[in-house]
Amino acid sequence: MNGGDAVSGIMEAEYIRRHHKHEAGERQCTSAVIKRIKAPVHLVWSLVRRFDQPQKYKPFVSRCIMKGDLGIGSVREVNVKSGLPATTSTERLELLDDEEHILGIRIVGGDHRLKVTLLIASSLDAFAFWFLSRSY
Repeated sequence: MNGGDAVSGIMEAEYIRRHHKHEAGERQCTSAVIKRIKAPVHLVWSLVRRFDQPQKYKPFVSRCIMKGDLGIGSVREVNVKSGLPATTSTERLELLDDEEHILGIRIVGGDHRLKVTLLIASSLDAFAFWFLSRSY
């Protein structure tokens, strides 16, 4: 493991500890992904924070219908393009922190096994990186 991987591992563990509140129960699992993006964090966050437009950064989303005022507790119905193991997802906005660049979504319905998605856009060396945590 090089120095960058060690930093990523420490950051991942810290973000999970601080932000991922879902406790995996029996017969559940969690996963985490970190991806560096060569773009300023403010630019990346301006796309990701739009709970009403996930298709702007998720190419597999074909349609999004909002219920609510885009505040915490708002719900979106997402249709997924064919070829994926799901066709629909009903998601509630749980957390939107513009200062820390954190978007938390709880899956409340749909034809898949996801339960919680936590998306964090942060910066390291002036570039954005994603931390994505999911529970199944």
